[in-house]
Amino acid sequence: MTLPFKTIVVPTDFSEFANAAIPVAFTIARDQKARVVLVHVLESVVIPNPLYATYYPIPTQEQVRQAEAASQKALKDVVPPEFRGKVEVTTRAVHGEPASEVVRIARDEMASLIVIGSHGRTGLKHLVLGSVAERVLRGSSCPVLIVR
Repeated sequence: MTLPFKTIVVPTDFSEFANAAIPVAFTIARDQKARVVLVHVLESVVIPNPLYATYYPIPTQEQVRQAEAASQKALKDVVPPEFRGKVEVTTRAVHGEPASEVVRIARDEMASLIVIGSHGRTGLKHLVLGSVAERVLRGSSCPVLIVR
């Protein structure tokens, strides 16, 4: 039995691990005549505790706009050339916590599949930091394909 995938959400942070999922998603989309929603989540600025010596300037509206525009361009650039014009693509650059935003967008887009790259972290680093892919898997109501 083949599941009819209509909308495939593909999050990326533009890392090698995340981008490994992109050709897989586009191949599935082409074969299923599905639409791809490429997503990049810009993590929201955390205002530091003033008791600490570290200072992080809050970005201006113009800097935020520029970051969003750069993300949109980068999302368009990661579409594999062999799929351009053959697979319908939507891009979304949003602010927030990556896993939560991916799950929200998948729900809003009525995704039938999420294809996400694995970060490759292991051991203590994985235990402490967790995995966006793992949190997406746990939070999603649609199937999730994790690509290594």
